[in-house]
Amino acid sequence: MDRMTKAHAFELGRLALAAAVVPLAGWLFWAFVLHLGPNDFHDYWLAGRLLLQGHSPYDSHAMADLAAREHLTFLVGGGYSYPLPFAVAMVPFGALPFEMAVVAFNAVSLAVFGLTVAAWLAWTDGWGSGTSRRRLALAFAAGLYPPIYGTVAMGQANLILFPFLALGAVLTIDGATSARRAVGGLLVGVAAVVKLVPGVLVVPLALGGRFGAAAGIIVGAIGAFAVAVALVPWAAAGSGGLASLLDPDAFYTNQSINGFVTRLVDGTDKSVPLWSGGFDPRTVMMGLTAAFALATLAVLWLARARMRTRQGMALGLGLALVAGAIGAPKTSFWNESIVLLAVGLMWAVEGWDGVRRFGRTELVLLGTWFGSSIVWAAVWAAQPPAVGAFSAVVTLAWSASLYGLLALWLLFVRQLTAQAGAVPAGEGSAATIS
Repeated sequence: MDRMTKAHAFELGRLALAAAVVPLAGWLFWAFVLHLGPNDFHDYWLAGRLLLQGHSPYDSHAMADLAAREHLTFLVGGGYSYPLPFAVAMVPFGALPFEMAVVAFNAVSLAVFGLTVAAWLAWTDGWGSGTSRRRLALAFAAGLYPPIYGTVAMGQANLILFPFLALGAVLTIDGATSARRAVGGLLVGVAAVVKLVPGVLVVPLALGGRFGAAAGIIVGAIGAFAVAVALVPWAAAGSGGLASLLDPDAFYTNQSINGFVTRLVDGTDKSVPLWSGGFDPRTVMMGLTAAFALATLAVLWLARARMRTRQGMALGLGLALVAGAIGAPKTSFWNESIVLLAVGLMWAVEGWDGVRRFGRTELVLLGTWFGSSIVWAAVWAAQPPAVGAFSAVVTLAWSASLYGLLALWLLFVRQLTAQAGAVPAGEGSAATIS
């Protein structure tokens, strides 16, 4: 290993550690000080073990029985609610004892998250010593984003997907050939099988003329399904229940339009409705989500010429990711981790010089996005009483991070439409997809 390779490996390790240190410390505090467990990972582990025992992961009765035999207590909810390929991927973890599986899963999650952040910063900022401190600060800031810690504490799957999404995004933007861009799409498609939101990247890719990458997402998702069904054809029984994801859901972690609207009229143990039974949340939620989707599509359509450039495509992908997180029927706070990639896409094409040129409005929108996630995490930690003089404030506060996502969406809209009519210097035919 030559001197340059060693220096790069050291830098990657340093940045990966900086990104992972806060969520790692938070996980240790959660487990050993608060003595709390990873609720969501129970579903993953049980699904993998059910497959090993010849049962469908969608059999909620079999899952409850297995949980009882393993002495696992957690919020079962609707049972396993992910597509079949993810259950197949959880089989190796299901073969391990639960405690060992949790440690292995979270260790892998933190490792791949840290390395992805490190590699991303090397891609965007290079290896120069002059930007070393800035790279370190950015890596640490990435790990500070509260949904990252929440993902690890809950044993969620978001961080596992970062390498697929990050490499896929890089290839769809910077792939020198159609084949490479298609491979990028395949990687995004595989991630979209687990978390459906990345699937929305089909739209900006198609509008920007990267048809191979858009097709790759579809092929990747369908291919993952086909492989899973071929491996365990009997395991898909009962998966029709996934349609319940479209139901109104007032659960406090739901940060989508669905959650905000439903909490206005339906109560929970943590919130009191502002207008109990005032309207049908399903109709209003679906109407607002459809309107929001059309608004996002209109912005992308107007900027379609701009998205044939590298900068425009990166901003279009980021806008689609943020919009997908807002509009997805049950976006939990932890699932907002994916939004970090959207911000990374903006950084990739704007860089430090671009951010320094941000006006007051842009800085306020960016700060609102990050700050609102901290507010939501504080509300989560404090667990304020649902009933009382401030019950309306508490109910609205449970949607705090949604407001930040809307601010980030508006920031992307401003950045994309501000450049929609022009191709900046240096982004001529070489940066344009014909």
